[in-house]
Amino acid sequence: MFRFATWAALALAGLASCQDSSTSSSRPPPGGWANRAPTTVERVVNRADAQLLEVRQGRLKTWVRVPQVGAEAGDYILLGQGTPRRDVEIPEAGKRVAVLVEIEHARVVDRATAERTVVSSAPEGALKVGEVYGRLDELAGNEVVVYGVAVKVAGAVGWYWVHLQDGTGDPSSGTHDLTVQTTVAVAEGQRVAFRGVLRRDVDLGFGYQYDALVEDATFVE
Repeated sequence: MFRFATWAALALAGLASCQDSSTSSSRPPPGGWANRAPTTVERVVNRADAQLLEVRQGRLKTWVRVPQVGAEAGDYILLGQGTPRRDVEIPEAGKRVAVLVEIEHARVVDRATAERTVVSSAPEGALKVGEVYGRLDELAGNEVVVYGVAVKVAGAVGWYWVHLQDGTGDPSSGTHDLTVQTTVAVAEGQRVAFRGVLRRDVDLGFGYQYDALVEDATFVE
């Protein structure tokens, strides 16, 4: 859990409101991106408020309906979970498809991001976020492996500060969110695992304080 002084909170909130121009549909979904392999756009049908995309994910090829995200043929795209519809006609493409998946969250990305943002499994021995806080007295000072969805990634002073969540912990007390300090760049919405030393009651100055912080973490494949 990250704690900061009131003045810092107000300043950061103002900065975020000025800088955050992304739409809710392009932000990572709560459960993270669902791509099983790098996904490319092969065909596009534009509508007023949505795009119908024929996409390829590994050997799988299907049609999806996403909000208008400006996707073009040849783009790489991240997709959230969706709801399939059967036997859908696409007049603009002159065809009827067996399945069209309606997806609320999508984002056009570069190839490198698409290749690293694929669904992975938790490595053996990885701790849940809630478990880290529940065992903080016992685990502090030891090396741990943690796994979750990168819900926020910020770069500062030569490090990336990755906020991990996995659905465990208590949002009211902040024990649902664990910060990892690393030099490895990851994408928001990516499921990731890190290995590092767990510290407690870390004060970095300038109002940045952490009840728990995984320091100098390396990426776990």
